[in-house]
Amino acid sequence: MGAALLTAAAVILVFVLFSGDEPAGQAGVSRAKSPTAAPTPSEPPIELPALPRATALKPLSGTPSPVLGTVTDAKTAIVYSKLGKPWSIKTIPLFSAGQRVGATGPPHTMIASSLFPGAKPVADLKTDAEYRRAALTAVRWTIRTQHPASSEVAWTASQKPATGKGWVLGYRVTYEVGGRKHNSQAALALLDIGRREPAMLFVTVPDTRKRLWADIAPLMAGARAL
Repeated sequence: MGAALLTAAAVILVFVLFSGDEPAGQAGVSRAKSPTAAPTPSEPPIELPALPRATALKPLSGTPSPVLGTVTDAKTAIVYSKLGKPWSIKTIPLFSAGQRVGATGPPHTMIASSLFPGAKPVADLKTDAEYRRAALTAVRWTIRTQHPASSEVAWTASQKPATGKGWVLGYRVTYEVGGRKHNSQAALALLDIGRREPAMLFVTVPDTRKRLWADIAPLMAGARAL
């Protein structure tokens, strides 16, 4: 009896964690539960809306920041653009390389890379659907760790990366700060680097720095594996 109950609980948990992973006709909105670094066994999972069908990450209005060179993240084996002012290279907790504008607390203005957060995938990621599901898991992690509590998510993009295997998700994160509603534009790319653990590149910019939204699409388009 005990073993059967444990098995049933595991099946339910997997279903909740990955519900909505497959593309649907419309993008929705979902609310984050907690910003803690790692969920506890009693903490409910972050639910995300169903993904749209393949949707390109569109450039947002404004003038992109100057590109000064590249960031080579040796730990993740990826390279991406090093942006000029107001961006600057910073050490960002939980990430192996990063760039930041302004204060360290949420809502963040940051670009950061790391290996896939949490446990390694149980098998090599091969198909678009597998990378898409893994990207959803990574987005849940960013909502929990890098955005204000009770954030709501709406998808803006779901596509293959410009080069190589992987998946890119764009999303808008809505939240309250000081009793006023704000939102951040964010994007996350999982890139195949020839290992079981893919590389992750993440960017988020709040509406208080809306002019930097123009940096998001070019940054994602230029990221690639070494």
